[in-house]
Order: sequence, then structure tokens, then C-alpha cells
Amino acid sequence: MAVDVAFPKERSKSLAVSITQNTPLDVPIDHVSRSRWEKIREVIWDGGYRTKEERKLVQRLDLHVMSWATFGYFIRLLDSTNITNAYVSGMKEDLNFKGNQYNLLATFFTCGYLVGQVPSQFLLTTVRPSVYLPTVELLWSILTFCFAAVPNVKTVFALRFLLGMLESPFAVGVLTLMGSWYTPRVNCNDTELSKRIAIFYSASYAANMFSGYLQAAIYRGLDGRAGMPGWRWLFILCGVISIWGPIWGYYAVPDNPYTTRARWMTDGEAEMHIKRMNSVDRRRPEKLSWKKLKRIATHWPLYVLTFTLICHCVVTQPLNYFAVWLKSLKRFSVYQINLFPTAAQATGLVFTLSYGWLSDGLNKRWQILIIPATFNFIGMVIVAAYPNYGATFFGYLINAASWGFWPVLYAWAIEIMHADMEERAIVIGVAQTFGQAFIAWVPVLILDVSKYAPRFHLGFSIMSGISVLEFGSIFLILWFVRRDERRKVESGDEDMTGKVLEELWRR
Repeated sequence: MAVDVAFPKERSKSLAVSITQNTPLDVPIDHVSRSRWEKIREVIWDGGYRTKEERKLVQRLDLHVMSWATFGYFIRLLDSTNITNAYVSGMKEDLNFKGNQYNLLATFFTCGYLVGQVPSQFLLTTVRPSVYLPTVELLWSILTFCFAAVPNVKTVFALRFLLGMLESPFAVGVLTLMGSWYTPRVNCNDTELSKRIAIFYSASYAANMFSGYLQAAIYRGLDGRAGMPGWRWLFILCGVISIWGPIWGYYAVPDNPYTTRARWMTDGEAEMHIKRMNSVDRRRPEKLSWKKLKRIATHWPLYVLTFTLICHCVVTQPLNYFAVWLKSLKRFSVYQINLFPTAAQATGLVFTLSYGWLSDGLNKRWQILIIPATFNFIGMVIVAAYPNYGATFFGYLINAASWGFWPVLYAWAIEIMHADMEERAIVIGVAQTFGQAFIAWVPVLILDVSKYAPRFHLGFSIMSGISVLEFGSIFLILWFVRRDERRKVESGDEDMTGKVLEELWRR
């Protein structure tokens, strides 16, 4: 039987006292009597009970870490996804792409990504992120320039493999870094993670939009300049934009609170960050041992979160074929084919930020995840059914509204594994690796452009079923989280009443 947690007002104070005395959350008594403005402020940005010093501390962290991470992810996606804009803007014809070679562009990139992903996460537990992450940024920025000189399709494949390998450490490295500096809900402060991961991830939409706008502008203004087609100019300009990321990264990246050597951070600020991490039981990083690896390998997050991310990576593939579908209609110019998909990216940007803000402000994780998972299923069914041009266009757009699933999922995952940095790094790396592994071969098999374009009915129908699995995985994670909480209570670690436990779960 479900426990009733609708407490009358006269009992709210006693409830708050009970929670304060019996849980590690240390929630103050006046939590339940916050003003409306305090609740609104929590939704907007880092509300709750924070000192002025703590707010300033986190703002300085944002100025350096978030600015570098967001711009870095922007250039990482810009440098890896501009291949689609180049393909539909003349590269296909100039280099004589045939058959399913368009699909192989993603396959070679993903293979490189897989080669670099897991080893990179192990390296991050031993090598300073402030050196490692900006260095791989610098290398992939140099590689971006090389695409402007490719003579044939085989060279493109080779460079795509190397680009994937060099870009693989970045996203999971940043997530690991964020998990070391930003906090979940504690002392009645709203969580800092989800909205920041959403901002970080929203850079992917901005990159895709910018690439579309940039290629459209280049095609009009630079196509044929200096004897080069517009798609080659795209890679040159992307390289020029990218080179600034690693330069800022060498200064801005602070490693973790216990080992930081950041020149912009004072000793006092570092000490305050350590206290913040201690308050949420995030300890100093430890060296990996076989005993720890065995514990991680036998703990459920490694498998359940990996399964969830595999589903998510597969069911968000339609946007990669939006421009291909538009080109196949033979009713739009090259300029329009580059421009129209940016509407989907704009949709994804708005919804991703909205999910992050709501998830942090309301302190809800699984409840918010239901929204993008539902949008994904609706969008998949529409593009699979292909009722008409207008509905299919809408199906692609609404699929973009489901991409915000990823930041909220990772915020939840970081909080589930908050006490163990090594487990966070390995689980995030493995989950991301398997997600990328599946999109290396699944699209080649069921979204073969030479066989199934432009409708891709078989592939999108299969993805509709996988979308159902993604939805179900939310409740699978929730079941494991609640099981762990019950075990803590039953073992006597936390003397909680059923009502208080249910109230905590509802958050």
C-alpha cells in the first residue's frame, strides 16, 4: 500500500524536525515554510539557503569551468557534425560518395570514439584533466583544418576515425569534472548539476544550428573563392573557431577540489570547495584497485545506466537523417537544406534547458525524464508512419525535444554514485562507449541511405520499439534506487519512518 505523505500544515514543523534528525540530508526546519519567491528562485538559479560567499564561489567556478566546458562541447560538436552540412553542400559530388558511404562517416567516427573512450576514463583517474582535456581539444582542432584538403573518400574515413578518438575523452571527462565540483540537493539548496549539464549539452544544438547557418552563408559568399568549394571553407572556418577552446582550457580547468592547481583559485576557495564536497560525502579520489573494479563491476549502475543510454543513443538518430530526407524531396535549395534542420536544433535547445531547470528547481529526476521519453516515442511513431510531408517534418522536430533526456539522466546518475568518483568515471565512460558502439552499427543496418532513404520505415519502426524500452528503463533505475534506500533503512543505517522515506523518494 502506498504511504500517504500529504501532511497537514500543523504537522509540517514536526516533519521537518524528523527529517533533520534522521537523515543525512540535514534539511533545516524552515524548509517546509519557504516563501513563494524562494521557491521561484530555486527554479531559476541556485536558490535555497546559501551564504553570499558560497554563491560567489560557485559563480567563479561557473565563469571558468562552465565557459570552457560549454564552448568546448560547442566546438567538439561543430567539428564532428559539420560533415553532414558539407555532404549536402557538394562534398558528396566532389568526392564521389556512393552507396552507404554516408552511413560509414558516422561508423568510422564512432569506431574511433570507442577506441579512445574507456582508456580515456581510466587515464582521467591518474592524469590531470587540466592538461589532458585541453590537449585533446588542441589536437582535434588541428585535425579539423585537415578536412579542408581531403582528396578522396578514404581520407575522409581515416580522419573521421582519428577525430572520434580525439574527441572521445571530452564529454565524459567534463561530466566527471562536474561531478567533482557541483553538488546535489543538500541543506535545502537546490541541486546544481542538472541545469549545468543541460547548458553544457545545449551547446550541441547550438553547434548544429551554427554549422547549418555557417554552411548556408559560406555557400553564398565563399563558394568558389580561391578555387575552393564552400564545403572546404566550412572546415577551415571551424578550425579557426575551435583553436581558442584549448587555449582557455589550459588556464580554466581546475582538476578536482583535492588536487587543484588552478591559478585563478585561491587556497581559501579551494578549502571551501573541499568542505562543500565533504558535506555531500564526495571524498578524495583514490587509485583504482582490483577490489574496487570488482565492486563496480558487480554494482547495478554499470549495467542499468548503460542499457538506458544505449536506448537513448539509438532513438535520437533521426535528426542525423533530417537533411538527407529534405534533399531527397528535390524541392529545396542547398541553402534551405542547411537551414531547415536548425529548427529542430532550436527545438532541442529550448526543451533541453527547460528540462534541466525544472529538474533542478523542483528537485525531480525520474519525473522529468518521463517527458522527453514520451516526446521521443511520439516523434518516432510519426516519422515511421510517414503520413505526409507536414506531419513528418513535425515528427523530426519533436524528436529533437527528446534529446534533453541525456543531461537529466547523467545528473541523476552522478547523484546515485555521488560517494565514489572512480565509479562515476567508469560507469559514465562505459555507458557512453556502449551507446556510441550501438550507433556505430545500428544505423548502418537499419538506416542504410542506399536502401531505405528517404522514409527509413524499417529503421524508424524498430526505433519506436526501442523508445518504449527507454521509457521503461526510467522505472528500472527508480526500482534499484528505492531498493538501495530500503536496504539502508533495514540495515539500521538510517532510522527513518515510512512516511519520511516516501517523502524523500518523492523528491
